[in-house]
Amino acid sequence: MQQTILNAHRLIGETLREPGRERLGRIVGVDQARRVPVVFVLWQGQQGIQRIELSVDDLRRLVASCERRHATASLAPDAAGSTTDDTSRGTGIAPRRRAGLR
Repeated sequence: MQQTILNAHRLIGETLREPGRERLGRIVGVDQARRVPVVFVLWQGQQGIQRIELSVDDLRRLVASCERRHATASLAPDAAGSTTDDTSRGTGIAPRRRAGLR
């Protein structure tokens, strides 16, 4: 259960690029409680949220891709010479994201 929650938090707020249509979208929700996981995406230039069903394997690959991207980004030093790995993961406290829209 805890891993399911962590996966959802990792995905919310991530930007997606749809290869065939060259459009960008942001993940605004994840529903893993059903048999088929669902990701809710808000695409640029469109109103409303699109519901995208994924297989469990596709969802795992998406989470792994986000983790790799963040791991690579966290190892790059900022202007002060520190890395996000030094500040967030070194303390043992997971970074938090705001979820939801108003």
